[in-house]
Amino acid sequence: MKFMLLGDWPTAGGSLTVPASTVIEYDPDPEAARLAGIPTAPMYLGTVLPTPLPLNARCEDQSAYDQMVRWIEPQSDQLMRTIHYAPSVLPKKG
Repeated sequence: MKFMLLGDWPTAGGSLTVPASTVIEYDPDPEAARLAGIPTAPMYLGTVLPTPLPLNARCEDQSAYDQMVRWIEPQSDQLMRTIHYAPSVLPKKG
């Protein structure tokens, strides 16, 4: 999964701010992550980031978009949400 932050993201109680334009890439599957040379959890400067990622994280691939939808699905009947995504991503209809 690959995300790009569209704005600063304060985490760890404000002690760490992930700057805008940071690309966060990870794969929860340990074997796939090992082969791709990426972490199994979202990280920045060696610090594991909390999930879900903020809504200002643009989904750069289909798996990132699908994950963002799963993160916000339980609340989707309560609030209108906007998901940012790259042109190569095909959002689900309906």
